[in-house]
Amino acid sequence: MELVGGLVSALVAGGVTLLVVVAAVLVGGIVVVSRRRSRPAQVSGDVRRRAGSALVRADDRIGEGESDVEFVIAQFGEKAAADYRDAVRQARTDRDEIFRLHRLIDDEPGAGLANRERAARIVMLADRIERTLGEQATSFRERRSLESTAPDRLERVRTRAADARARQTVATQQRDALLEQYARAALGPAVDAPERAARALDRAESLAAEAAPGSTAPASSVMQTIAEAERMLFAADEALAVVDAVAERLDDAADALQQLRDDARVARTEALEAAADPLTQLDDLRTAMDAVEVALASSRTQAQRLAHAREAYIAARVQTEAQLAVAREALGSGGSAGARARLAEAEDELRASAALIDTDPVEALDAARRALTHARDAEVLARY
Repeated sequence: MELVGGLVSALVAGGVTLLVVVAAVLVGGIVVVSRRRSRPAQVSGDVRRRAGSALVRADDRIGEGESDVEFVIAQFGEKAAADYRDAVRQARTDRDEIFRLHRLIDDEPGAGLANRERAARIVMLADRIERTLGEQATSFRERRSLESTAPDRLERVRTRAADARARQTVATQQRDALLEQYARAALGPAVDAPERAARALDRAESLAAEAAPGSTAPASSVMQTIAEAERMLFAADEALAVVDAVAERLDDAADALQQLRDDARVARTEALEAAADPLTQLDDLRTAMDAVEVALASSRTQAQRLAHAREAYIAARVQTEAQLAVAREALGSGGSAGARARLAEAEDELRASAALIDTDPVEALDAARRALTHARDAEVLARY
């Protein structure tokens, strides 16, 4: 009996031990599974940060490259800058791909492995942009340092400065005329563009005087001084160009606004003529003034609707281009990945609308309005 009792006790003890081991294994497995399930959210956050950082880095580098290639053209000519321009064009294509992949990461936050691969490709493309444009920029820096035609370059600086001075006077008059026609806020960056150009010209002329013959500075220092004067002239040219661009945009906006006013008058007249009695006339007039398109949608032919869409598109495009300019100014040299992505979407929609205006004016108008919404979102994200 004692032997049987001992055997039973041993079996019971073994069973208890086995149950304890099984329970420990189950608990451990649950913990491991729980940790594995919680990992994708953490990885997704890391992926998003890597992708966003690379997007900003690539966008900044392209902005620098675009500015530098125009400076190279002004300094060495269009032919010399051909390869650099091609490199910038390829970099823009890579940036479009970066924006596309970044949108996929935002749209599919739970796609762990796919998002890691997308982020890795974004980083690779950003590295390629930085490497390619960096090589071009280094090449022209070396060319500038080896430049031995300081007198000729200095003479070009003086000639360009004199020409820019004359244009700066005209731009000031043009800006003042715009201020008499439009609200100050409507001018945006053109408000102080002539003054910014004047400051850049003052600096360029001062640098040119420092690099004049008879200077005791080393040759390398003289070349750097001339290069800086050329850069100041380029900055002045950019500021002066802003005034012309804003003037053209405001004129387009005024024309589009007048067109809409004329269309509203026609719509009001149609509403009045269509009415049967004074009460109906009053109701139709109020409807036409509040929502012209709704009031006349049932009576307009398809051709009329398409014609109206084309007219409305002009105003929408002008408004969108103005909002894009504001968003770009808000972004400046910084801005989040989200703001840049919205700006890219706005530019894509606006390009798409231009391609549709001849074949599908209604869809073109919708695309322009979507572009305006994205541009406003980009400005908000850039500022806040």
